[in-house]
Amino acid sequence: MGAALGFPVSMSAGADEPARAAGRVSVITSIGYCGFVGGPPLIGFLGNQTTVGHALLVIAILMALSAVIAGTTRRSPDNRTQSGSDTQARTAVM
Repeated sequence: MGAALGFPVSMSAGADEPARAAGRVSVITSIGYCGFVGGPPLIGFLGNQTTVGHALLVIAILMALSAVIAGTTRRSPDNRTQSGSDTQARTAVM
C-alpha cells in the first residue's frame, strides 16, 4: 500500500523550507522512531488480547485516518506560491 514511503516523503516535506528544516526534520525523526519502537509491541499486545487480524485491522483504520488527515492539512496552491516568493525575497535581502 505504500506505507513504507511515508517516512522518506515526510522527511523531504519537512525539509522544504530551509529556515526551519532542521527543527522539522528532528521532530519527524523523533515521531518516526517512536512509531518504529512502539508499533510492533502494540500490535503484539492487541493480537494477544483479540486476534492478529483484529490488531492489523486497527492499523489499517489508523492508516486510512492518516490518509484523510494528510489530504486536509495540505497547503493550498495560493499559499505555496506565496511562501515560496517570501523565501526567495528573504534570501535576496541577506
